[in-house]
Amino acid sequence: MLEIHGKIHDKYTLEFKVGYSRGHEEMSVSNFVMDTWIFIPDALYINDKTYSKANFYRDVRTLVRLITPVYSLKQLGDPKEMPLSHLFEACNSFAEAQTEVNEESYEHQIKMFCSMVRSATRNAIRVLEKQTDEVKMTEQIKSVIDYLRGVTKGYRDIPEQAGLNRVAYEQRLYFEIGDEYLCRVIDMHLFRAMNELKKRFPGNEAVIRPIYEYLDADLEYQKQKGILLPKEQDEENNKRFLHRAGQLKKYIESDLYILAHKKSNTFMFQQLFFMFAAGLSMVFATIVSFSFQQTYGNFTLPLFIALVVSYMLKDRIKDLMHYWFSSRLGSRFYDYKIKLAMHGKPIGWGKEGCDFVNEDKVPREVRVHRGRVSGLEAGHCSLRETVIVHRHQVALYGKRLNKLSHYPLPGVNEIIRINLRDFLRRTDAPHVPVYINEGDGKCHIVSTEKVYYLHFVMRIKYEGVVSYRRYRIQLSRRGIKQMTEW
Repeated sequence: MLEIHGKIHDKYTLEFKVGYSRGHEEMSVSNFVMDTWIFIPDALYINDKTYSKANFYRDVRTLVRLITPVYSLKQLGDPKEMPLSHLFEACNSFAEAQTEVNEESYEHQIKMFCSMVRSATRNAIRVLEKQTDEVKMTEQIKSVIDYLRGVTKGYRDIPEQAGLNRVAYEQRLYFEIGDEYLCRVIDMHLFRAMNELKKRFPGNEAVIRPIYEYLDADLEYQKQKGILLPKEQDEENNKRFLHRAGQLKKYIESDLYILAHKKSNTFMFQQLFFMFAAGLSMVFATIVSFSFQQTYGNFTLPLFIALVVSYMLKDRIKDLMHYWFSSRLGSRFYDYKIKLAMHGKPIGWGKEGCDFVNEDKVPREVRVHRGRVSGLEAGHCSLRETVIVHRHQVALYGKRLNKLSHYPLPGVNEIIRINLRDFLRRTDAPHVPVYINEGDGKCHIVSTEKVYYLHFVMRIKYEGVVSYRRYRIQLSRRGIKQMTEW
C-alpha cells in the first residue's frame, strides 16, 4: 500500500509524506512506483532553458525513515506489553553487564520507546480533534491524560527497578535524554490540543482541565530535573531551547532514519554511448581522408582542405550525439539509483528521474486528472503550461525489514520536500489594484493579491493497482499561500 499526505512545510517549501507499507509477509520484495507531473503556468517562465535538472534535484530534498511501530498509549504504559518490557530488559541487562552489545540494545530501546510515544500521542490527539460531542470529548481527554501518566510513570520507574545507578553517568544520560524528549513531545501535542479546544468550547474549563493539570504537574517535574524551558522575554534562552529541541528530535529518531546512497544510474551506459559517438565520428573522418587521398594523392591542397573540414565535422557529429543522448535518449532512463541501507545492510533500493515533457506527450489519464475546465485553462487561447515529470520507484526487502527490530515494522516513510523559491523569481507584484464599479459614475479601488497555480498530479502503482492524487498549489511573490487536495 502507498499513502501520500501533502502539506505546506514553510513559506517556500511543500512537503509530501509518502508511506510505503509492504504487503503480505510472504512477499520477499515489495515494489512501488510513483510518477508526479508538475504543471507550471507559462507566466512563471520555468522551462528546460531556465531551470535545469540540477536545479530540480537541488530544490528537492528526500529523507527516508522506517514507519514507527504502532502502539496505543494504553499499551505503551502497560509494563506487560512489549515496549516497556523490552525497555526494562535492555536496561537491566546493561546494568548487569556493561558490554558494547548491551549498550547498543539499551540505547536503541530508549529511542524506539520514545519514538512510539511521540507517534501514539499524535494519533490520540488527532482522534480528539475529530470528536464533536462535548461529553465524549471530556471522557476521551481524561482517558488520554491517564494513559500519558501511565506512560511517563512506567518510563521513569525503570532506572530504579533495573538498577541503572550502577551505570556510569555518560550512559545514564541516554535515559535522561529520553525523559526530556518525552516531556517535550507530550507538552507540544497537549498545548496544541488545549488551544484548539479553547476555540471549539469557549468558556468550558471542564473540558481542558485534565490537560492543564497534567501540564502544570509536568512543569514542576521538569523544573526539578533542571530541564531547559522557554522563558518570557529571554531570546537567548529560547534560542537554546529550540536548538536543544532539534537535537533531541534528531537523536531520538536517528534509529528510524535510513541511509539513502544516491549515484548516477546511467554513468556506464553514457560512457559507452559517448565512446560509440567518438568512434562513429572518427569513421566519418577516416572515410573522407581515404577518399580524397585516393583521388588527389598525398600532400595536395584538396586533401588538406578535406582533412580540415572532416575534422570540423567529426567534432560536430560527436557533440550532436552527446546532445541527442542528454535530450532524447537520456529521458528514457532514471537519473539516479538509490541504495537504501540500515546498519550497513541493504533493505531496498530506489530509482528517480526528472524530465521536462511536452504537454501533448502527457498521458491522457493524467491530463484528465489535471482537470482543465475553461477554454482559457485548456489552452485554446495559447495559454500553455510547462510540465515536469518526476519518476520514482522504490523496492523494499520484506524479510530484511523484519530483522531490523523486535517490533513489527510496517514499512518505510519517505519525506519529500520541494523548495519553490526559484518558481517565484518572475512573479508580478504581490498586490494589484482592482477597480470596482459602484454605478452612477462612482468607483473605488481594492488591493488584490496576484496569485499563480501549480498542479501536482501523482500516479501511484502497487501490486497492479493504479490510483491518482492531485494537489493545487497557490503561489504569490511572498510564497506559498494554500495547498488543496482535489
